[in-house]
Amino acid sequence: MSKKTMWILVIVLAALSVAVWWSGRRAAPVAASAAGGRLLPGVDWATVRAVALETAAATTRLAQVDGVWCVAEKENAPADVRRLRNLIQALDETDDAQVADESADRLAEYGLAAEGAEAPLRIALEHAAGTTTVSLGKTRAPRRGEEYWGPPAGRYVRVDEGPVLLLKDDVPGADADPAQWWDRALLEIEPETVRKVDVAGGGETFALERGTNGTFALVGAAEGEEVDAAAAERLFGALRNLRADEILKPEETEGMFAEAATYAAETEGATYRVEIGAAQTERGNGRPVRIEATGDVSAATAKKLAGRAFLIPSYLGDALVAKRAALVRKPEPAPEAPPAPAAEPTLEPPPAEAAAS
Repeated sequence: MSKKTMWILVIVLAALSVAVWWSGRRAAPVAASAAGGRLLPGVDWATVRAVALETAAATTRLAQVDGVWCVAEKENAPADVRRLRNLIQALDETDDAQVADESADRLAEYGLAAEGAEAPLRIALEHAAGTTTVSLGKTRAPRRGEEYWGPPAGRYVRVDEGPVLLLKDDVPGADADPAQWWDRALLEIEPETVRKVDVAGGGETFALERGTNGTFALVGAAEGEEVDAAAAERLFGALRNLRADEILKPEETEGMFAEAATYAAETEGATYRVEIGAAQTERGNGRPVRIEATGDVSAATAKKLAGRAFLIPSYLGDALVAKRAALVRKPEPAPEAPPAPAAEPTLEPPPAEAAAS
């Protein structure tokens, strides 16, 4: 091999090496992690007092009001704290963030440009040290050969004005739609804690009580009337998982409670009175409800219910308006006495004349 040919091969190999290095630099993150390996090492999570999520189409602000996490866009209805806890935990525990791009020259390429059709989802955390903003951009498309055998795609993020990072996993629960954040669980009253239920509606009123031995009795029952235990259990369990589909606006409720039925449950320390309006055919037969809770009730529950009307699924609403006839077994009529047997005919003695002859 001539010296000229050898130098040509060296130049070609060097050029190929540079091309491979540059391609890998653009496609994969540099093996350097964020500060301390944590995505948000500077956030004191115990002092977080508000969380705002924003996209180009929606905004949700979660903040504490009188010690209760609330959704500002839902007139400060209590937030789904379990969902919020999961989001905060995911951000706190993310420790595999790798630097994908030190510069801020190609943010649109990662879905992290502040403006445009592909603007990021921004999560602003207000805490004791200030406000930290996490911008969630595009998911990383798998490179050739990774579709089936490679690592998960991951997602590009940026913390404040820092470098572009790549997370191994996405951030679960990150959504700026306020409808995803308010707490739909209205009441969770276990059936065994309910001592008495009063129902009124449809021209009838009745009450059921739970005895000390767990049996049910109809208040003012007629002689022989017995309570159907299975039906009573369902009635006493109507508040076990009472959830709402919507928070109704005041102007929407006009006329909805004109002929409302009522359901009232008494527990050891509280009373829950529910007004149930007629089924709304244009809303999937959902039923509007208003709930008044008195006695030993948590601050979050009181804040959630006070002054609000909700639309609940039809099957939950129907369970609150049981009919008396479905709960009480009427006494069976006494069996009729069998008819008396017919008397046997008596034989007349023969006439004396016939006997003498």
